[in-house]
Amino acid sequence: MSTVLRVILILASLVTCIYISRKLKKAQVDTHDTIFWLMFSFVLILVSIFPEIADWLSMRLGIYSTVNMVFLIIIFALLLRVFLLTIKISQMEHRVSILVEELAIREKDSRKAKQKKWIRPEMKILDLKEQQTEHSEK
Repeated sequence: MSTVLRVILILASLVTCIYISRKLKKAQVDTHDTIFWLMFSFVLILVSIFPEIADWLSMRLGIYSTVNMVFLIIIFALLLRVFLLTIKISQMEHRVSILVEELAIREKDSRKAKQKKWIRPEMKILDLKEQQTEHSEK
């Protein structure tokens, strides 16, 4: 692995760690997401500082170049993250649809309750008017 690539990986990892740490302090990122990105950065720093790990792994897996192995690790980690986010989005969409249905049912019930409240006083007023007309006729 070339020195330039190693320096780029270390710098990118450090920038990622700093950025994620700031977002976590501002409570803009979930802790599970923070753990993933910090672990991802740690693996990249580890591979950058000790390129022998990537060399050994690439030889074991039969990958021609160590750089290809590093890119493969990065691509695999990001695809895994995308898959996990897709699952999370699906679960949230399901929860939102359930909440919308419950809200619609509650609004319908509250409208019915309001209509009943408005009808009853009118009926009493009508009853009073009828009683007054009955009394005045007598």
